[in-house]
Amino acid sequence: MKANEIIELLKLLPHPEGGYYKETYRSDDSISFNILNKGHKGKRNLATSIYYLLESGQVSKFHRLKSDEIWYYHCGSPMRIICLSEGEISSLILGADISLGQLPQAIIKAGTIFGATPFDGNSFTLVGCVVTPGFDFKDFEFVRKEDLRKEYPNSFPAFEKFTYY
Repeated sequence: MKANEIIELLKLLPHPEGGYYKETYRSDDSISFNILNKGHKGKRNLATSIYYLLESGQVSKFHRLKSDEIWYYHCGSPMRIICLSEGEISSLILGADISLGQLPQAIIKAGTIFGATPFDGNSFTLVGCVVTPGFDFKDFEFVRKEDLRKEYPNSFPAFEKFTYY
């Protein structure tokens, strides 16, 4: 299949961080903010899930969440996820070929700065993402270029395409 066919069939919409998405699950149960220690304010659903698709040349802009996020590879090109945490840089490849070190799922811990892009040109990647406690845009933060430049001065040129401002 082609990316545009998947976008149409799954009814994906443009995502603010780049690419396309559709929420597929939002738990009916919620949890109160007073027992969460990660800065959440108000109630959150216990979990949420989305489809997320990036086409070649698109990136998921660097952002961070106040909740853990689990990514699941579905189809298309493998996807590189770049993670920045406490001055450290790491990356992983989400994909189906475990013999090449690709991972069919990856866990991004709350507070980690991360972004992603398809590994292969002229393709796309379709993944699923589960956030727990559930996703709320109040818990989503884009990372500013200036902040990245200060914290990662030697790597910043490679990161610039992952930032909006």
